[in-house]
Amino acid sequence: MKAKLTSFLALTMFALYAGANLSQLAAQTVNVTMTLNTSTCWDTLSSKGKVILCGASTLGTTPAVTWDTTTGVKLTNIGGDYWTVTFKAKPGDNIQYKFVTYLSDFKHPTFHWSGWDGPFSTASKNREITIGTKDTTLPMQYFNPYETNMSQFWRPFQDKQDTVAVYFRVNMGGMSSFDPSSQTPQVWGSAPLGASPNWVQIIPLTRETGSVNQGSFWSGVAYVAKSNASAGTLQSYKFVINGSTWESTSDRSFTFSANVAASGDTTISWVYFNNQPPTGPPLTSNVNFRLKLDALEKAGLFNRGLGDKVAVTGAKGWPPSSFTFDTEPTMLKMTYVPSIQEWVLSEPFTMTAGTQIIYKYFIAWDSSRVDSTSKNYIKGLALSDGWEEPGVTGGGNRTYNFQAASDQTVPGDFGADQEFFNSLHPNSVITTPIKLTFHVDMTPAASATTNPTNTLFRPGIDTVYIQFDGCLIPITQGKSMWGTDNRIMLTSPNSDGKYTGSINLTPPTFFQVCYRLVYTSTTGEVEDGGGTNFGRRYYQYIVPTSVNSGSITWPSSFDLAEVKWVQNNLTVENPPDLGSVNAVDTEPGIPDSYELLQNYPNPFNPTTTITYSIPKTVNVKIEVFNVLGEKVATLINSEQTPGTHSIQWSARNDHSINVTSGVYFVRIQAGSFIQAKKMVLEK
Repeated sequence: MKAKLTSFLALTMFALYAGANLSQLAAQTVNVTMTLNTSTCWDTLSSKGKVILCGASTLGTTPAVTWDTTTGVKLTNIGGDYWTVTFKAKPGDNIQYKFVTYLSDFKHPTFHWSGWDGPFSTASKNREITIGTKDTTLPMQYFNPYETNMSQFWRPFQDKQDTVAVYFRVNMGGMSSFDPSSQTPQVWGSAPLGASPNWVQIIPLTRETGSVNQGSFWSGVAYVAKSNASAGTLQSYKFVINGSTWESTSDRSFTFSANVAASGDTTISWVYFNNQPPTGPPLTSNVNFRLKLDALEKAGLFNRGLGDKVAVTGAKGWPPSSFTFDTEPTMLKMTYVPSIQEWVLSEPFTMTAGTQIIYKYFIAWDSSRVDSTSKNYIKGLALSDGWEEPGVTGGGNRTYNFQAASDQTVPGDFGADQEFFNSLHPNSVITTPIKLTFHVDMTPAASATTNPTNTLFRPGIDTVYIQFDGCLIPITQGKSMWGTDNRIMLTSPNSDGKYTGSINLTPPTFFQVCYRLVYTSTTGEVEDGGGTNFGRRYYQYIVPTSVNSGSITWPSSFDLAEVKWVQNNLTVENPPDLGSVNAVDTEPGIPDSYELLQNYPNPFNPTTTITYSIPKTVNVKIEVFNVLGEKVATLINSEQTPGTHSIQWSARNDHSINVTSGVYFVRIQAGSFIQAKKMVLEK
């Protein structure tokens, strides 16, 4: 009995001891230190900016790592592009995280991805770490600006044994005379990277096409033997355009440190060429956006009466990968103004003249659109399909150069005053059945000379498809915009590398066709195109048989021009002329010449002249509205004879009271013809 009691007491003591150790381990924390290099951020982030760590922890950290950007863990700048943070975590914890960058304060994220890291080669697409039992310092991490999956510890240069990599970067945004199509910035300097006493070119730089202001950054990597870059070695350099236009600044320089010599890399904090940022002081101005969705409305893909809405996005940052439209601050909501039959947004911006505003439009469809039990259901549609893919930019972002003006409006599409979603002309809806045929030359995909980076295409063995990409045509056919269900398989009837395939389209559908090519191979499917810039996909157009005063006749079958397989810079056609965006059918055989001309002067104070033309006797109503769509004044409402007429407005409302400075719209309604123009009153 005594032996059993002793054994029981021993087991009890062991359990208590083990429990105490487990409790101790659970209470233990270790320090986790991370260092981030933001030299790869595509915006003008400086040491005065802000960087935070956001993510999710299974066991909890101090301070708390969460996905909420308002409570993110702040990093500290330790010089140039280098940032660091240390937080406490528990052993065994698994943490997913990303970095988020801001230009000055937490209201202004860097322009790409709303400041967020891009995706990574993990199951979660986030950075990941499992916490050990000792304090941990992670290897250097570089900010990921790309849309492609990157390794968590990727580097913008190669690791070379016994070599130091030096990453140079310059922003050319302040050089108004610089032509990126014919000029190239270079780094020239002394030894050890260059030569002494006479400097030589160290490296030419490559344009970062995805960087801010449509590629204002240029960068490059120079390599030098570690034996020549010992601690204390001074490196002098300057940026030079085409080897002839030198910076007029003093020589730039840095000193190789012991850390650099040991680690084998360093990044030189970016500068403006000649220390010249975009000229002029920042100013505040209202930028006006005007949008119409005529084509989508005609095709049944947009109906504000059902709750469909639209916004400008990107102009003040891009939203995260998942967001709520109504509360997302980067979705600048537009307002529908019935009096001018368009969506408008007047948004204040504070920036330097010449700074580029990058944006797109986004449709927030009502949830009933994806409810298969609802009468509003659109088969194939997903709520995430709302991103604009405008043909005028080859699917890339729209851009507008900010002007030195108190009020300004982005230019419209097709010479109109407004832009059109996806740059779909109001007359671009095809209302009759049509057989569409594609023609593709796949011979470049089968050659290592023209397809050096992919597994080669094998004619007669591999299969090639048209893959609709960001195109609204599949939605009109009940297919998904991005899925593989919208593919068209191509065949080569003559086995000559020329492939063809057709699809019978049911109306209503659109004239704008955007797609990529996909072929099978021994290592999986290969796609061409991609990215975010012009040429990311093929853009082609169905051409009408005739265009007569807004009356469009479409063919019953149409063959698109042959395109070649290329890896990047895919063919982007110009759309055919579909007539005036304001054209309406009047009487058969009578051309439509209704027109409201731009008021003159504009801006004005206090009087401006409004001129309009009508082709026949009709009742004409001309009214003035403010930006909220409220009627301010009726200038005329009577029957008018054919011809060109003018009327003046002296900035008074219907009660003869002077109106305040600002933006107004003058609207004409003559029979079924309606048009509006923006006017600016500056007192």
